[in-house]
Amino acid sequence: MNSVVPPRTTPTLHAVAIRAGVSISTASRCLSGAAKVAKSTQLRVLAAATAAGYHHNTLVGQVMRATRKGVAQNHLGTIAFVTPVADSHEWRATPTLCRNWEAARERAESFGFSITEFTLSSRGMTGGRLGKILAARGISGVLLAAFPTEPHEISLPWDDFAFVQVGHRLKSPRLDCVVSDHTEAITLAARQIVGYGCSRVGLAIEQYQDEITDGRWSLGYAGLRSTMPDLAEIPPLLPAQMNAELFLEWVDRHAVDCVLTLSTFRNEPNLMETWLATHERQTSRNIGLASLDVTSVHADWSGIEQHSDEIGRAAVDLLFSKLQAGERGVPRLPRTLQVHGHWHDGRTLRRPGQI
Repeated sequence: MNSVVPPRTTPTLHAVAIRAGVSISTASRCLSGAAKVAKSTQLRVLAAATAAGYHHNTLVGQVMRATRKGVAQNHLGTIAFVTPVADSHEWRATPTLCRNWEAARERAESFGFSITEFTLSSRGMTGGRLGKILAARGISGVLLAAFPTEPHEISLPWDDFAFVQVGHRLKSPRLDCVVSDHTEAITLAARQIVGYGCSRVGLAIEQYQDEITDGRWSLGYAGLRSTMPDLAEIPPLLPAQMNAELFLEWVDRHAVDCVLTLSTFRNEPNLMETWLATHERQTSRNIGLASLDVTSVHADWSGIEQHSDEIGRAAVDLLFSKLQAGERGVPRLPRTLQVHGHWHDGRTLRRPGQI
């Protein structure tokens, strides 16, 4: 997507507060009726909101007040979970995306809201049509789900809704998002692997997997030797499609002693462990494997737990903060919230001498 989206001009609560000469919290109280405020201040804030064209989201205000008081919520509305695919089975086959969805759904329900899934690439669906459907249903908040296999060009009525991306970043337009810290995951994994006595660590994933992170897997890998100079310099293996012949030839050529990889390729389980076990070279059985996204597919592998559920929860929290502030459209300064992973000990990496 090469088009440039102009900065959002939708009025915000912050703009109302500045116009009225009050704090954001005072402006919020005046508009929501959450607390008693001087009549003159309230009238000034209401006049400022009218002049700015700001519309207070009463549903979100009600949710936040009730949540602070610990009051149980009835159904208060719906937010959209938009998946850029033609068939929901495409993303539901990906464990990471399923965890995003389940956690986001539970978080929204705790606030009294439900989530409805919309498939953006289904037959007859366009961004414009989806925008009309969301508006007709009174939906103003949208979670934009990650791409299961490859980057997509997306066209939506950006100015009409509050958007948060879940687990990925669009190149254009730049929106608020919640993602894993992919670069840190590479570094964290490498430090653990070095502790197991490995020094010839290679990255082997499919090309699309690097592209959907905007190259952050390969960038993190390229920077390893700046902090760990004893690591061998091994070119990453980033084929369009991974297979045993390519993988084993790369392992042999570079004498790789540990592979950084991912749990699945195009929603199919990673078979590297099987490939190595059946390889002719006896030494290949000592090669370690470390997944950068330990999932239910290979739950017993060593590697990084990305906390995909926390990404889903945090995305809902960020979306509600935008709705409460009256934010719509493409942000002037987009925010990226990164969720940090942690090391998971598994059976695919052994210390020297360990059986």
